Amino acid sequence: MSEENGLRQRQRAAERAATTQYTAKDFQLEVLDRLAEVQDLAESLDESWTKKLEAVREQRLLKFDSRTLVALGALALSITGYVIQDSRNTAKQDSEIEATKTRVLRLEQIAATNTEARIRTEVQLGELHEGQNEIKTMIQAHDSASKKDLARK
Repeated sequence: MSEENGLRQRQRAAERAATTQYTAKDFQLEVLDRLAEVQDLAESLDESWTKKLEAVREQRLLKFDSRTLVALGALALSITGYVIQDSRNTAKQDSEIEATKTRVLRLEQIAATNTEARIRTEVQLGELHEGQNEIKTMIQAHDSASKKDLARK
């Protein structure tokens, strides 16, 4: 059964990797998968425990009391709590990763926009520089023409 759960988890992970958003439904499915694993583990432990208990009863080596049941219950609750906490941490990490991806994408868009604006500005500055040179050339031509006119008179 754990192989089936492992396969389901891999499929869910592949589906989650294919999508860009991690939803509450994904989180619930992941928690349910992990709880199913815990249940399978608990069932296998129960089955194993039952077999061992029957063997012990046959041998009369161990008496089964309420303290043992309480200890097993506490152990099961601890495992379940660990699984749920791990699921929460995973969901939080996934949401942080998605937020970071979104920020990086936005920064890349801003960088592209800034690069385009810088290139346009450089082209405009080049055109202005060429215009200045043309104006200087025309002024110099006008000045030299004026000097020739003054020299003739």
